[in-house]
Amino acid sequence: MKTNKEIVTEFSEATNSRSWDKVLALTHLDFIRHSSSFPYEIISNAALIDFQKQELETFPDIHESILLIIEEGELVAARIHFSGTQYGKLGDYPSTGKKLDACFNCFFRVVNGLIKETWVEYDNLNGLIQLGHYK
Repeated sequence: MKTNKEIVTEFSEATNSRSWDKVLALTHLDFIRHSSSFPYEIISNAALIDFQKQELETFPDIHESILLIIEEGELVAARIHFSGTQYGKLGDYPSTGKKLDACFNCFFRVVNGLIKETWVEYDNLNGLIQLGHYK
């Protein structure tokens, strides 16, 4: 039986490799992604795939690496490094061709071997400064 940390690591690897069937297989159908850094919750694992595909339109070379991962029961906390070049629009912000290199914190709740919820928090202002949208 896999640990919750192993499930989250597989999820990260599947996301990086764009293995959408694997992402679906590792998440509950009624998966929820919470984030105060994003204007709405993502509800369902299919909506998560749509979100990730839209993110690839903005950052086609996106890559995420887990730097730190801690498991406590059904909860997994991870510090994740994000890198990607903005070749597409980011909301109302035009493409800059600049690279975003930042870390964010993500908390996962794993229930019965599948990811049920995530809480994702990152520094939007830092990202917008790196991409040249703010000085």
